[in-house]
Amino acid sequence: MELKQKVALITGGGSGVGLAIAEALVKAGCHVALASRRAELLEQQAARLSELGSAKAIAVTCDVRNKNEVEAAVAITAEKLGNVDVLINNAGLGVQDLVVDCPEENWDLVMETNTKGTFLMSQAVLPEMIKKQSGFIINIASQAAKNGYKNTGPYCAAKFGVYGFGLALQEEVREHGIQVHSLCPGLIQVPKPEAVSDMKQGWLQVDDLADTVMFLLQRPRPVHFENIGMMGF
Repeated sequence: MELKQKVALITGGGSGVGLAIAEALVKAGCHVALASRRAELLEQQAARLSELGSAKAIAVTCDVRNKNEVEAAVAITAEKLGNVDVLINNAGLGVQDLVVDCPEENWDLVMETNTKGTFLMSQAVLPEMIKKQSGFIINIASQAAKNGYKNTGPYCAAKFGVYGFGLALQEEVREHGIQVHSLCPGLIQVPKPEAVSDMKQGWLQVDDLADTVMFLLQRPRPVHFENIGMMGF
């Protein structure tokens, strides 16, 4: 994909992994819409990113659990930047609960943010992608999408759902030239450390995720990678 003048929508785009991906895309000439619930932070980061080059960055306040807000975010992005070419489903959260003790509201919060949010965002951008016969959807899943971990039952279930959803969606949209991919990283150090000496051994950095997203987006069109697992070394 030639990224110059393309449009990317990134959920959870105001900090951490989402912001690192946004910065890499802007530097490549891609316009970006940063989406999350934190309006003030989004505005600050969008202003900073817009100063990095010729590409624009905008803030779009959105709760990915809410269908109306999701559809509005996609519409605002299209109005201000153009139709979405790249969707990065990055918004997510987890809770530390044993299944036996997990409150129902914690289960719902994790499932709706990670899994339902990925579904709603993908559903909202697909009509225009299908119309154009092109597009790229990247889900930031987790090693928890492939493995079970104690005290993270809701998170594992949600990320397994994201992973499976991505596999199914790819089969539905392949004929339309749309690629769907899920990254499955291990532990990620957030926020980004200020010095190399502060990096935790065995942890991934947010720039590692950004670099991998850029690699996937810039492969020749006929090339598709299987979902990539990533671990710190």
